[in-house]
Amino acid sequence: MMDRKKKVYESERRLEGLNEVSGDAVPVVEKETEPIAVRPTTSALSSTGSYRDLLKNRPFLLLWLAQLISQTGFNAANYGVIAVVTEITGSTTQVGIAIISFTLPAIPFSVLAGVYVDMLNKRLVLWVSNLLRAFAMFLIVLGLLWNPHTATTLYILSFITSLIAQFFTPAEAASIPLLVGEERLVAAISLFNITLTLSQVVGFLLLGQLIAFLIPAFSFALGQHILHVQPLYMLFFVVGLCYLICTFLVLGIPASLLENGENRTQRPPLKLKELWETLVHDVRESAVFVYRDRNLFLALFQVTFVGVILLVIGELAGPFVQNVLHLPVQDLPVVFAPAGVGLILAALLMPRLTRRFGKRRVMSVGSIATGIGFFLLPSGQIVFSLIPILKPWELVYIAGMTFIMGAALDMLNIPAQTILQEHTSEDVRGRVFSFQSMLYNAGSIPVILFIGAIADTFGIDRVMYLIGLSILLFEWWATRYRKGGRDKMKKPG
Repeated sequence: MMDRKKKVYESERRLEGLNEVSGDAVPVVEKETEPIAVRPTTSALSSTGSYRDLLKNRPFLLLWLAQLISQTGFNAANYGVIAVVTEITGSTTQVGIAIISFTLPAIPFSVLAGVYVDMLNKRLVLWVSNLLRAFAMFLIVLGLLWNPHTATTLYILSFITSLIAQFFTPAEAASIPLLVGEERLVAAISLFNITLTLSQVVGFLLLGQLIAFLIPAFSFALGQHILHVQPLYMLFFVVGLCYLICTFLVLGIPASLLENGENRTQRPPLKLKELWETLVHDVRESAVFVYRDRNLFLALFQVTFVGVILLVIGELAGPFVQNVLHLPVQDLPVVFAPAGVGLILAALLMPRLTRRFGKRRVMSVGSIATGIGFFLLPSGQIVFSLIPILKPWELVYIAGMTFIMGAALDMLNIPAQTILQEHTSEDVRGRVFSFQSMLYNAGSIPVILFIGAIADTFGIDRVMYLIGLSILLFEWWATRYRKGGRDKMKKPG
């Protein structure tokens, strides 16, 4: 294996010559720099094109369809795991363990996965990971048929499936700019965020119920054994088929478009000692790379912060509907549906917004609007309780606020993801996105474990005020951090 410590990455050469501040390239040393190469096949897409233009790019269309189907399957499988564990155990603690089983792998393994993603052809990583996840889903079905009274097999296979996803996610993120070019990143990432939202709604909320409606429970004989098939078992079978479809979609992308550039001559580490040395070196190198670019460092934490906030919203939505609005939990769409519409609408408008106002300004507005929204949601209930004549408008107010907050979160998330892509070159992009995944999951597990208990102890309204204050303080810190970078660049010498 070539000596990685002597390797000068293309991304490092960029940082020696350029450091973006407020969207402008500011030279810091007198040295010629190499721009990131854009694939020749992306030139057909103009910077003023539409989503329709993006989808005319066949390789991107195949990747997008694979993302839509695989993410829908992933969310449906997560729903199935939670539902089956609830059905088997009836324990909230066991459900928490189930959630952790498909969250925990990202912490120790995501960065290691990024090392391999940066060395291997992205197409290979994508289709193999989809094929392995399909196999894992079929094993879940067999495990449930063999012993439907234990959740242990489900925990193990959920962990393995999530482990495989640690390779798929950074490979997919690193593939987008290779297929569309940097000039189309905002539109491409906006489209991916739209489908991510749709896949969460369809996968987690609709697909399980649809399969239960279409496929009733049935039994069949296998030798001397009678096997009972429940609708949720068929859900995992359908998800396995979805992953197989994604495998063939990815195989339709020309392998040459997803080659690794400078890293193509390296082979992945196989021996344990070699793997450990490579992991330590690449983690250190990725951390230094992120830290040296203030815009990249900030965008990485902003994307992670948005992910944790979305998880908090998911955790608090049910108690908010039940304990604050005093509605049955079946009325969760009152909160989720308008927020989902806001997410989709903002994603559709994001290319125009960023071109007109700039990424930084859009992100600041989104962050401030989200923080204020967390204050206005619970405080509005005080107004409605004091002025009974306004009570009929309560649900309209809640729907409007969640719509605005959904759009505001996209105003922070999509530009931050775009900056992540723009400030990482091909040779480190997989590791950077894996590092971000590790940070997100490391932050999300404490949220899963403690946010419910904190809300039960101090009240959900106080927790929402605290979250709103945290978001505003985070934006204040981000503004000062960004301004500190500009001031540092302006200093002579």
